[in-house]
Amino acid sequence: MEDRLFNKAYDYIKDKIDSNCWSPGTKITEQLISEALFMSRTPIRTALLLLEEEGLVKSITYKGYIVAEKKISNEGLLERLELIAGLIMNYLQYLKENDIALDYRVFEKILEKQAEYLKYRDAAGYFKNEYKIFETFIAKSENQFLKKVIMTTARDIHNTYSDNSDLMDEERYQSEAQLLGLYKEVAVCMRNKDYDKMGEYLIFFFETLKDTNDILAQ
Repeated sequence: MEDRLFNKAYDYIKDKIDSNCWSPGTKITEQLISEALFMSRTPIRTALLLLEEEGLVKSITYKGYIVAEKKISNEGLLERLELIAGLIMNYLQYLKENDIALDYRVFEKILEKQAEYLKYRDAAGYFKNEYKIFETFIAKSENQFLKKVIMTTARDIHNTYSDNSDLMDEERYQSEAQLLGLYKEVAVCMRNKDYDKMGEYLIFFFETLKDTNDILAQ
């Protein structure tokens, strides 16, 4: 009887998470689940403990559980990067054909801040500021899918592979320094509206991300 109730509670919560009915950060209330499934809280708590071990929920002291940020697998990351690379090449073609200029001044200011965060190994500031780099780069795109997949991937990578101690690791630090150097080359291309050259740098950028995938996964 207890196993059946546990399985019922587990399947119910997992289905809500997998179907995105409960997005990351959603508070999970044992009382509401209990009322929905007509069972006591004991099997629900047991189910939540297992789901926490699996990384699907996270316990917060004195507050219960919330849905955890979804983690992206190495294989999933590589597939996502392949998709983004194709979308970015189309975006650059769109910019070139329509003679559209990107705001390189704003981009360069963001990079100055990024370099400062990297210098002092401020991972929290560094990864948060990186979102601004991506947002500025894709600002002229009319493709909402492109914008969503890039920003979602950035968040997934940071949630999965990054924490506030990451830049203390020398190998990770050097990897990020290399990527920052590529961002600076992209800034020069922005200033000159040289989208062909920018494409070459961005292809190298994606290859660099793939090559450092093993480092990120450690």
